[in-house]
Amino acid sequence: MKKWFKTKLGRFGLLLVAALILAGSIATLAQAAPAQIRVTVDGTPLLLETAPTVVNGRVMVPYRAIAERAGARVSWDGRTQAVTVTKGSDVLRLTVGQRTAIRGGNNITLDAAPMLAGGRVLVPIRFLGEGLGYSVTWDNAARIVALRSTPPETVQVPNERIEPKTGGVVNLYTSRHYGVEPVFAEFTRATGIQVRFTTGSDAVLRERIRAEGRHTPADVYMAVDAGNLWLAAQAGLLQAINSSTLQQNIPAALRDPGNRWFGLTQRVRTLMYHPERVRPEELSTYEALTDPKWRGRLVMRPATHSYTQSLVASLIDSHGEARAEEIVRGWVANQPTLIDSDTRILETLAAGRGDVAITNHYYLGRLLQANPNFPVRVFWANQRDRGAHVNISGAGVTAHAPNRENAIRLLEWLSGPQGQKLFADSNHEYPANPNVTMHPIIAGFGSFNRDPINMAEYGRLQEAAVRLLDRAGYR
Repeated sequence: MKKWFKTKLGRFGLLLVAALILAGSIATLAQAAPAQIRVTVDGTPLLLETAPTVVNGRVMVPYRAIAERAGARVSWDGRTQAVTVTKGSDVLRLTVGQRTAIRGGNNITLDAAPMLAGGRVLVPIRFLGEGLGYSVTWDNAARIVALRSTPPETVQVPNERIEPKTGGVVNLYTSRHYGVEPVFAEFTRATGIQVRFTTGSDAVLRERIRAEGRHTPADVYMAVDAGNLWLAAQAGLLQAINSSTLQQNIPAALRDPGNRWFGLTQRVRTLMYHPERVRPEELSTYEALTDPKWRGRLVMRPATHSYTQSLVASLIDSHGEARAEEIVRGWVANQPTLIDSDTRILETLAAGRGDVAITNHYYLGRLLQANPNFPVRVFWANQRDRGAHVNISGAGVTAHAPNRENAIRLLEWLSGPQGQKLFADSNHEYPANPNVTMHPIIAGFGSFNRDPINMAEYGRLQEAAVRLLDRAGYR
């Protein structure tokens, strides 16, 4: 018995020692393993779909999150495995497995070729970051790649008065996150006022302002649909602004009658078609898409999106609710493909999985910027009656803005020649200020007649539009 006990104890001791050695080895390995690489943009950590990796001494990252954070647009060609990143007039092109990339029309040799990992395309972060206007630094001890916005080149605008610098801050809650950083950097350069912005959906940001009440840090609420601005004003979240500059720069149809919000850019939601499958003379109006010949050929946005709701609100304003419902039921009867992305809608047309769509014009502008041969064309709807449906992105000063004067200053600057040119061109939108020229790509779309409806009607009729869409079975 004693011998047996000693034998068992000896075996147990050996096992215990082995376990301790193994645990120590694992701990040593864990300590030796390098920490995961992190990426920050202007000091804020960036959440990436796939963890960064190092190839040939170069940090490789998934491109989409960084590009979209910079306000750029991205496209992926699965056939050629090529990535295109477009920001303003700057275009970057990279191809999986190839060390030659294109930036500004010039060939650039990469130290590491783009690669596929975890279903994502990883690209060299320095090439991507610098191509998007960031400075890129590497902290080896912390294993952090830091991207910092660099001021854009000064835009020269004849006869524009630059206000003296005043300093201070303005806090912005915005659902428009694309293309804003270079615009705000230029505003800061001109005025000394720092812009701090928080992004989110229109509805979430409105609710946040409401919940924060008198203690909100938000000075400005910026939205991408007039209906959302109207809802904010009706909820008492915005204050009236008596600004002769804003009233002079922004036409009455593009601002709140009570001067609580102002349109800053215009986006036209109109018809798009594939020229190999549709002749332009076959198209005319939004209403004509109820024709049975379009059955199975339409691609549209779902009912849940504010773009669809505002378009239907404009139909109610023009025709009355009963006739508007007939039109929407006609669309539903034609069994449209519903896709909740205007870019993907246009790509669907280009791929031959649809013939006619309704989208905002600037999505086509972005795609043409990246690929001038993109096979979709614009058709201005309702040119023989009320005109094409126009919406806005715009902003207002919050009711309890802690930096009210700076907020007004920002809106006035955005409505002027320099701000308008930067803000509209960054997304291929039409300026709200009629005295500012448009981007050359959308100028190439030609002139059109617009629906003269005041933008406030989209908000007033939004609830009716939502109910109508539900009754008509438009999902």
